[in-house]
Amino acid sequence: MKFTTEIPIARSEHQIKVSDEILLAGSCFAHEMGQWFLNRQFDVHLNPYGILFHPMVIARCLQRSIRRELYHENECVSFNGLHHSFDFHGAFSSVSEGELTMNANSALERTRRSIEGASTLILTWGSAWGYKWNKSGQWVSNCHKIPQSNFSKELVSSNEIVAQYQVLFNELWTINPKLQIIVSVSPVRYWRDGAHGNQLSKAHLLMAASQLAASNQRVHYFPAYEIMMDELRDYRFYNPDMLHPSAQAVAHIISKFQEMFFPDETNRYINQVEPLMKFLAHRPLHVDESEWQKLCAVKEQELQAIRQSYA
Repeated sequence: MKFTTEIPIARSEHQIKVSDEILLAGSCFAHEMGQWFLNRQFDVHLNPYGILFHPMVIARCLQRSIRRELYHENECVSFNGLHHSFDFHGAFSSVSEGELTMNANSALERTRRSIEGASTLILTWGSAWGYKWNKSGQWVSNCHKIPQSNFSKELVSSNEIVAQYQVLFNELWTINPKLQIIVSVSPVRYWRDGAHGNQLSKAHLLMAASQLAASNQRVHYFPAYEIMMDELRDYRFYNPDMLHPSAQAVAHIISKFQEMFFPDETNRYINQVEPLMKFLAHRPLHVDESEWQKLCAVKEQELQAIRQSYA
């Protein structure tokens, strides 16, 4: 007897190898996935601009990196004693315009290098609702607690997303023709937009992702949102806020990702490294420190040997 509606997963033509370089950009679920990869010693560049939710901002940031359009101090916005960039998460905000600009350009250049070398770009869109800065009409990544009267809230259409991303993808493939792109919609519900507003937003994102995958051979759609909404249709799979997936739900969604994009060799690697990573993350209370360090060094060597065997 089945107690859930299972989302069928077909193995993708694109398979991720252990030695592949992976770039992830987007919402907090992209961050969750990126941490999972990092914890298993994959070569990952995670959210170089910080967590970004809106597809148009994600596209603009990647395009600036491709084109090497550097940031300048006159682009900074000052509020509450800090300087902010509308392309970056608040973690980049600084008391110094120079420091913010320097860090922004460093992230831009790292992203460009990652695009050049990556085999896979994983994009996770959070919401089609976004805010435009009234002074410029530009989509912003974050309002940085600036009063809402300075922004206009709008819903981007699926057609606008498709048009923007087709341009982006063509630019990406110009500098890296082998790049494969995986698009997903975050399973996190954005309740501040209301129940109907959230569904409307997700519908726009799902339509855009479907169209892009259908019209580009190197674009693949991963149904993270559908897995959460159907296979895991129970509040026990949510965090206490009843909006974000629990750790168990995230693990299940990632297992579906493995099913779709990981060959047997990559799964064997994961089965080998996970016990070692758990060991190295453990900190026993009562043990001789020098002996423990020696044991950890041995485990680190084992980990590196496994990693090299899959290079």
